Amino acid sequence: MAVNDTQRRVVEVRTPCRLHFGLLALSRGQEHERQYGGAGVMIREPDMMIRLHRDDSLSEIEATGPMAQQAIGFAQQFIASARETGLREPVTRGRVEVIRAPRTHVGLGTGTQLGMAVGQAMAMLAGRDHLNVQTLAPMVGRGRRSAIGAYGFGAGGFIVEGGKLDPTRLSPLLMRHDFPQDWRMVLVSPHHLQGLAGRREMKAFAAMPDIPAEVTARMCRLVLLGLTPAMLERDLDAFGEALYELQRIVGECFAEAQGGIYADASLEAMVHQIRSWGVKGVGQSSWGPTLYAVVEDESRANHLTTQLRDTFGLREDELVITQADNTGGSWQWVD
Repeated sequence: MAVNDTQRRVVEVRTPCRLHFGLLALSRGQEHERQYGGAGVMIREPDMMIRLHRDDSLSEIEATGPMAQQAIGFAQQFIASARETGLREPVTRGRVEVIRAPRTHVGLGTGTQLGMAVGQAMAMLAGRDHLNVQTLAPMVGRGRRSAIGAYGFGAGGFIVEGGKLDPTRLSPLLMRHDFPQDWRMVLVSPHHLQGLAGRREMKAFAAMPDIPAEVTARMCRLVLLGLTPAMLERDLDAFGEALYELQRIVGECFAEAQGGIYADASLEAMVHQIRSWGVKGVGQSSWGPTLYAVVEDESRANHLTTQLRDTFGLREDELVITQADNTGGSWQWVD
């Protein structure tokens, strides 16, 4: 006898993390001007994986593993949203198993990816195999500012999103394109540092000065006429110079909130050192502290990690060599 999806009991979801290259606009009080916007890329590692088990013996949604409480919160948000919007009755009793997740609050967008993964799994158990990201992200409370992680969950790759006019809607996707698969990103994430998140992030945004229109114009030019065509033409040097300049300007906009262009003075020293070794595309993802350096191939990436370990005394687990994820999230039934 065939098994109806609403009778199946275990779904597994895997999702990449993301690097955020920078927010482009912040002009509060200008209701007809788009806010936020930005560009970024999804990465293969680190990644996240969850399993959602339907379990009628439980009285509610439970969770185990890293970020368990956040997983429960996302499941509860999905249930409330599903009921408000008239979606088929959601599963209300079960267990989220967070199988793997990177360290939180390091600039890799783990909150959004966990939320999208839990939402996707909840939708599947409710008989909706695939809700589009414009529907799914608000149901789990994601995409309030950046939409890169939400669109990246849907399709991976290099993403440019156009900022928000309506605070209740996801920013429009301007561009999604495969990122060069041979390019590598070396990630540096010192364990003693942590980026802003949650209430601290909200307070930082509230205290930030607006970004002047001419600065937004410069950053938009760098994305439209610098990063994007260089990536399409596979011109790593031009891509790297545009990326570094964009990151420097973004860092200046956020300097008051994070105490400098980067999240810590030690990170700034690393950026300058990496640049001195001939790597042009270096930056900080979101609030950091994760830095990334974009290089031409695996060999250069291995050499750079050796240089970083020897120069800054970094541990093996503070360095990751990764590449673009051009696929996005994936899911399957496992029962």
